Formats: sequence, C-alpha cells, structure tokens
Amino acid sequence: MPKKFPARCLYLKLLLPILFGVLMGPSALSADVKYVFEFDESSAEDKWFSVNDGVMGGISKGGFKITADDTLLFSGALSLENNGGFASIRSRNVAIDLEGATAILVNARGDGRTYWVDLREGNQGGASSFRAYLPTVDGVSRTVRIPLSDFEYQTYGQIIPIRALNTQAVQSIGFTIADKQPGDFKLAIESIKVDYGAPSNTSGTIVDVASQAGSFETLLAAAKKAGLVAALSGNGPLTVFAPTDDAFTALPDGTVASLLKPENKAQLVDILKYHVIAGQVTLADALKAGEAPSLQGETLRVAFKDGSVRIGEAKLVTADIAASNGLIHVIDRVLLPPAANNQALTPAALINLAIERGVPQFNSGNADACAAIYEIAVEALRIHSDVSEQTKEDLAATIKKVKASDSDHENAWTLRHALDRAALAAER
Repeated sequence: MPKKFPARCLYLKLLLPILFGVLMGPSALSADVKYVFEFDESSAEDKWFSVNDGVMGGISKGGFKITADDTLLFSGALSLENNGGFASIRSRNVAIDLEGATAILVNARGDGRTYWVDLREGNQGGASSFRAYLPTVDGVSRTVRIPLSDFEYQTYGQIIPIRALNTQAVQSIGFTIADKQPGDFKLAIESIKVDYGAPSNTSGTIVDVASQAGSFETLLAAAKKAGLVAALSGNGPLTVFAPTDDAFTALPDGTVASLLKPENKAQLVDILKYHVIAGQVTLADALKAGEAPSLQGETLRVAFKDGSVRIGEAKLVTADIAASNGLIHVIDRVLLPPAANNQALTPAALINLAIERGVPQFNSGNADACAAIYEIAVEALRIHSDVSEQTKEDLAATIKKVKASDSDHENAWTLRHALDRAALAAER
C-alpha cells in the first residue's frame, strides 16, 4: 500500500493593483462588485470595535478611527510582553451576503507589514475566525483580491482545517495583526467590497502582465537573453516569483551585467528557472505545501517568517497576480540557487522528494498540505522533458479529477497513485 501524502492549493490575485515598489493603480469595478463598507461618514465608527491581547494579559495597543480622508484607520503598537502579540478590529454583526461570491476586495494603504482579514459566521466565538493573508506595501494604496477559498478556519491563531466557510452565515469582517514583530503599525482601509464575478485582467500572458507593470524591465531583459520569453508566454500554466527592478539593482555591482554576457547564459538560465514553478500555484497553496520544486531543480521554501511571507530569503510584496497562462508573485530579492546542485531533478528524484515531504504531513493529519505538495510535483512532471507523453496525459487527467473533488484526503490518494504510476513508467 503506498505511503500517505496529499496536495492542494489556493489563492488568487488583486484587481489590477500597483505591482511592487511602483505598482499600477487599481482598475475600475465591475458590475459584479458590491460595497460592504465605506467610511465616508462618522457613524461608520459605530459599526466597528477592537479586540487586543489584553483579553489574555498582553499589553498591545490597537484601535481605529474614521479619518478626514474617509478611511478606517487601524493603528497601534504591538507588544510581545506577557505572552501577548495581537491587535484586531472587527465589524459588529451585520447581514453580509456572500452567497455566490468569489472574493473579498480590500482597498487599503499599508505599512509593509502582513495583516490578516477575518470573516466570522454569526455563531463564532471571538477567538476563532476564517482567516486569509493581506500583505501590504509601505505607503502604497491598492486593492487586493482575496478569494473566499483562501479563508481557513483558525482558533487562537492556529489553523484547523475542519471545514469550509459557510458563505451564507458570515456576519462580520475584521483585521488582525499578529506577525510577532513588536512596534507601531498602521493600516488605512479605504473600502471593503465583495466580488461575485470571476477574476479579471487575465487576457495577457505572464510576459504581457510583467511588461505592462513597468517594474520588471531587468527580469524581462534577462529572460530574453536566456531564451525563456517563449516559455513564459506559452500555454503553461506556470507560476513566477518575480523580482522587481529594485531587487536586481540591490545585487552587487556588476552582477547583472555579468549575467547578461553570452558566456554566462547557462548560469542566467539556472537563476531564472529557480524563480519558476510548474502549475498555477497560489500563495495559499505554496504556504500549505511549505515548498515547491523550481524548474531549475532546487526546492523553494515558502513560509510566514519574521512578520511576512518569505520565498526563501525574499519578502513577498504582492501575491496572486493572474495572467492567462499562470500567476505572478512579486518578491523584493533575486533568488540565487544553491551552488552545490544546479541540475534539474530527474522524474524519479522529484517523485521521491514529494513523497518524502508529503508523507509526514499526511500522517500528521494535514491531508491538505500533503495534497498540495503532491499536486505541485504532478504539475512539475507534466512539463518535464524526461516524462513520456502517455504519462503526461495520465497526470493531466489526475489534475482534472482532483480539481473536481472537495476531499483533501481523497485527492491525496488520487495524486499519490498517479505519482506511483509515473515512478513505474520512469523505471521502464
């Protein structure tokens, strides 16, 4: 009997925001978008209240006010003393129609810290909610689209995947900061909306979206030199962790110029492939898996660390920017693959790595994380040059099957069986 190990993924994009340091402005709202909260009148304060770690003996300070420019300003100072470390605000119970909705749209100006958006059903206690990440860029106002599928049940800060959100029962929206980074925080929320339509801005390829953003000229120039533009413009799907121009500028003097020389093309290809993974892997999926095999062969680590989501040592700036052939996640640093191994993993090695990492997750009761790891591995095998077309067709059918299922446990086994078949095929 095969070892246990499942995989699954989540998360989407933001409405034509400002990517990275210099992002675009938010796009116009569609007819499928409805306001839940606006803050253009002082009475809006009566609809909110704050809950901080003082309820557990902590001393963090957090509160809110309606500002002169019609925002709900959530601010204060986080403290880790007395086992504290969180501050939050939430709306009083109100009828919020999320039936048929696809996402929450938060228009806010942040301080570079990562917050959570909390949804609470009418009967939920104060310590539990359905929670999703809200990364911010210091001083930048933007609209972030958070798919409802990204919200996971948590209590006392611990994710417990016991059930999905009941969209018909949601009566409260809130914001929490608990990033274990003491000090001042400030989040100016301009509006909260509900999206009932499909994600927009997916007509262009990864290359098109990056070109329109205007902040990835160095990355695109490097992709052109490396001969990877066609791959990034193809059918995919692919997921790219895209360093901004500022990230390339931060490299030691002369590094970029050296990499762009013809004699260094192989090294450039390795570095760029290290930023790309197979499949459309949302931030939520990547966080669940904790890692993903890059096209270069090395594994990228994904975790919430030091107050923000980290891809290796890089900080996530913007997540889940949708393109027609995949997703873009913006990062603030160029990732350099370990020098010890710059060879792509063989199919057998990739399968063994997935099983090695997935089995402990499944056996610990984290079928969703296991499934996420397996799914990423299957997607990587689908574009591997050493995998037969027959096996690729089998893997494609497997992905289609798990997308139609809501059972993480079942999907883990489905994906595992597909990996086992691929392993046998690789041995022939």
